[in-house]
Amino acid sequence: MYISEWEWDDSNEAELTYHGCSRRIVEQVWLERPKYRRNKHHRAASHQMIGPDKGGTIWTICIIQSSFEPGLWRAITGWRATAPDVTWYEQRSRT
Repeated sequence: MYISEWEWDDSNEAELTYHGCSRRIVEQVWLERPKYRRNKHHRAASHQMIGPDKGGTIWTICIIQSSFEPGLWRAITGWRATAPDVTWYEQRSRT
């Protein structure tokens, strides 16, 4: 996946905060070594970005590509990764 930068607004940042996540965490995960997968059908976000922040905590971030510019993405929401998400990430990190 190609992500060149993030698009932010107050609503999405508030949703991230509600779940214990933040803009800073999203950017840290993006710059570390995330893995990407399609999100569940009929969700606001098309993909999930799963990976660690600089402290090693693994996060699940739901993202969608902006319709304005290729490479521009928006984080819809995010939370500390669940055990199945951590397992999924670790399995894909071994290859």
